[in-house]
Amino acid sequence: MMIVVAPLAVVLLCFILYALERKSKSEPIDWVQASKLSVFGGLITSGVVFATSGEGMPDLTKALPTLSQAQDMFVGLPTF
Repeated sequence: MMIVVAPLAVVLLCFILYALERKSKSEPIDWVQASKLSVFGGLITSGVVFATSGEGMPDLTKALPTLSQAQDMFVGLPTF
């Protein structure tokens, strides 16, 4: 759920900051620029949330193969 909420909040925040910046200079809002900034801000945020969430993380608690199990495949003489 966080991957949906955080980007939407950033999209709104980007748009509000862009609109405030344009209004402080008494310039009209360029809707193409506003949409680009908002969408790219949301995409970057969703990427960061996805990368830092625990869903795609590997299981670091499972047992690793021991040395004797790893050497079993090298038993025997090489045949070239």
